[in-house]
Amino acid sequence: MSFLSSVLLSPPRCRQVAQLRAAVAGKTVLITGASFGIGEATALLLAEAGAEVLLIARSAEKLEALVAQIRAQGGRATAYPADLYTLETLPALLATITSHHPKIELLICNAGKSIRRRATESFGRDDLARSLALNLTGPAQLVATLVPLMQAHGGGQVVSVSTVVARLPGAPRWGTYQGSKGGFDLWFRSVAGELRPQKIVLSSVYLPLVRTRMSAASGLFDRVPALTAHEAAQVLAYAIVRRADRVAPWWLRPCELLATLLPTLVERTLTWGDQRSP
Repeated sequence: MSFLSSVLLSPPRCRQVAQLRAAVAGKTVLITGASFGIGEATALLLAEAGAEVLLIARSAEKLEALVAQIRAQGGRATAYPADLYTLETLPALLATITSHHPKIELLICNAGKSIRRRATESFGRDDLARSLALNLTGPAQLVATLVPLMQAHGGGQVVSVSTVVARLPGAPRWGTYQGSKGGFDLWFRSVAGELRPQKIVLSSVYLPLVRTRMSAASGLFDRVPALTAHEAAQVLAYAIVRRADRVAPWWLRPCELLATLLPTLVERTLTWGDQRSP
């Protein structure tokens, strides 16, 4: 991202490793979706700052390569290959993890699925079920399982890697993605109020476009300014260091206000844009 785009579009970022080290050194961090993109970059950044990172993702081979890279750099990492879509296996996975690491101070819910497809083309596929599992029910179950452990150890933090579109009106062809991400966002913010008095901070991070293999799949956003995965990891680091309830680009609040004041105009504009896109 260019300097101008970084200033205008990016949420605040933590660029100082010393600040991050003070926040996470010696702590145990569980990261989902850790094999590629934002999850991989975050694992590398936190391990460099002295955290022990526990990595969940589908690709066992990629996770082991990442663990080897972190250990070669003097860090501590453990891989736990798993597909969070298979919700019935999640309790056993978490039991295994917590038996080896009973004190997890930080959970980063990063695993997710982005999809742009018309509703009429989605229901014969696995789109809705998989998106709901990865974007909503899976992370909710993770939070619900790990929070009691955090309570037992005096507190902790959960970071939701969300998207600006979770706070914006529904856009054509994004219903499955926005619905699942928006549903978890509302659940997460509701639970935040319950846990704050118990010294457990729930941080909602609303990222703009991030250049990853998931966003590159359609080619639709190739010309749109975007964060790199490392820059996105620095945004998460900011949320961790500040223990912030919300981290977002400055322009998200005005967009939310505009959508509240002029909903019909915004919805018609989104429809107009969809009709002119491939």
